[in-house]
Amino acid sequence: MGVRKNYRNLTDPERDRFVQALFHVKSTGFVDQFAEIHTRHFFHIIHRSSHFLPWHREMLLRFERELQKFHSDITIPYWDSSVDRSTSAPLWSNNFLGQFNSAWGLGRAFGAAPGSSLPTPQQVETNQQGRDTYDAFWPELEGVIHNPPHRWVGGVMGATASPGDPVFYLHHCWIDLLWARWQLAHSGAPFVSSRADAGLNDSLTEWPDRTPADVLDHHALGYTYDIEVPPAPRWESLEGVATSDPGAVLQTRGRLVVFVRGTDNTIWHRWQMTTNGEWSGWESIGAPPGGATSGPDVALNAPGGLVVFARGGDNAVWHAWQGGPDGNWW
Repeated sequence: MGVRKNYRNLTDPERDRFVQALFHVKSTGFVDQFAEIHTRHFFHIIHRSSHFLPWHREMLLRFERELQKFHSDITIPYWDSSVDRSTSAPLWSNNFLGQFNSAWGLGRAFGAAPGSSLPTPQQVETNQQGRDTYDAFWPELEGVIHNPPHRWVGGVMGATASPGDPVFYLHHCWIDLLWARWQLAHSGAPFVSSRADAGLNDSLTEWPDRTPADVLDHHALGYTYDIEVPPAPRWESLEGVATSDPGAVLQTRGRLVVFVRGTDNTIWHRWQMTTNGEWSGWESIGAPPGGATSGPDVALNAPGGLVVFARGGDNAVWHAWQGGPDGNWW
């Protein structure tokens, strides 16, 4: 299972391998081939239809597998443009994607296009948490969150041949991550066709042997993301309970302290120990009931995702999500 992760969390060898693989697939003509495919189908079903997300998921998968012919450990990283918004970010450094602007003649012009901007965390939150059906989710994801970074980067990225700019793949990897998060949070939501030829079992343009049904489960395709739990930008009531509670409090950046319900005695805490978002083990601070250091009250359900449960039950009352590349909590 490959793990796609935030480009900021790439190790130096991972970053260098990715860059070398990009130059390799450019030299073989694969990058230009994908740019041509995207241009040829741009005004057809791959945009502004329910096939937008599955088509680009298939495209990313094929591109990633081509990169893996250069080195089997490569996965496409993602760029979260809602929080990583600076033109001086490491994304654009000369040892990463900055070098391609001149090497490949990409003509980037950050923010120069009229009305260009980047999506905001609030727009992402609204799309993730406020759209419960696929036909409400994907058009907003495409129009409000996907389109602006294309215009903001400009040059090749802002044109129909946008796969000619390597940042296309990091951008679409983030869009795919947002779809994956939404799918996990809305596991019962069916695929909804936007037109007669854009159904779950209709062929994906360019790849007639593939359909949206083939790509709905990204885990079955062989990859996961470093963060997959749907983001919650604040403590949130899930069961109609008040949004503050003596049982749990966010004490400092990255640190969640869980208290004995109704008292001030700390029982457990977790502390972010590593730069890649992993957590240390449960630690007993006081004297938990029965001396236990883990229980039904708190569970780590994904890297960075911590769920606090109602005492003695299985229904989630609170959840928090680690957001942003600097380890802050939303």
